[in-house]
Amino acid sequence: MIPANRTTADTARAAGLLGISPGTFTNTRRWEKLRAQPISRPGAKTRFWDDEQLIAAVDERRTPLITPANPDEVFNLAVEDASVLELLRDFLAGYFTGTSSSAPVADGARIAPAADTAFDRVEVFSVYAADEMPEAAEDAVVDVNVKLAGHNEKGSWPLNAQLRLEFTGGRWVVAALAREDEDDLFDLEEAYLLIPEDRRPTISTWRTYATSTNRKSARLTSIPEADKVVHGVKHWKRSTITNWDQNDRFLQGEAKAGGRPAGSADRAPRRRTQPLLAQADERRAKLRELLAENPALTPAEAGAALGVSAERGRQLLHEAKAGSDK
Repeated sequence: MIPANRTTADTARAAGLLGISPGTFTNTRRWEKLRAQPISRPGAKTRFWDDEQLIAAVDERRTPLITPANPDEVFNLAVEDASVLELLRDFLAGYFTGTSSSAPVADGARIAPAADTAFDRVEVFSVYAADEMPEAAEDAVVDVNVKLAGHNEKGSWPLNAQLRLEFTGGRWVVAALAREDEDDLFDLEEAYLLIPEDRRPTISTWRTYATSTNRKSARLTSIPEADKVVHGVKHWKRSTITNWDQNDRFLQGEAKAGGRPAGSADRAPRRRTQPLLAQADERRAKLRELLAENPALTPAEAGAALGVSAERGRQLLHEAKAGSDK
């Protein structure tokens, strides 16, 4: 995955920074010795890096790696462990203000660069775990979601961070920090995994969708054209794939499981009972309130608050944000 708004570097760029030829860089596997590991998909034929991380690695500075967040993870178990809370406050204060931190970080931790470090201080409001907080035992792992606010001279801003913690060497350490962005870029194999498993076609069908030569045919299913070609490899934005999956694919030749064939007309106007209309209006009103309190609300959080699935929460969020832009 290529995180949104990041500059990538290919093998030639990496070799040039080291002052060696691309052939020497590849044949001697010098890239494996760099602190910055490739952000291209493991096993991909074309290898590339995050340019900023690559420069830091060549300068022998500590450089983080990048990992996407799981948008469907539900965090609803409050974390009260004092040592964990202190660790998170220390780490996130340094992370979002750009200052040094004494918080322990695991070797090879996958930490996404902060989108904005222009804060004077941060304040943690709540910490929730995806599962029961495990016992403090070697190799224990837990994923947590932290709600906090960043403060500077211009005001206060809501922030959200998803982290993975692991217990090693007798203490909890930060092992990963994840986030997602609609403009993150994915190659064909990575984009395939963005489709929820219960709606995911076979990998061979997916590749057929990607190579369809008649994208305008209503009878042939195909995914959209790639948003960007990076070092010769086609990539799609997260938003492009999720929008296709939710709105476009069933308007083409692929039929939903069960029900009428795609495109068939109604024989009579559909009825929506008054209770269902009232329930839908209540959900929309509650979602507007939630967004006013927390503009960074995730699909999983919206779904949990409204009593619907994370996927339905994503759709409702999309509708709410689209309506606010009009």
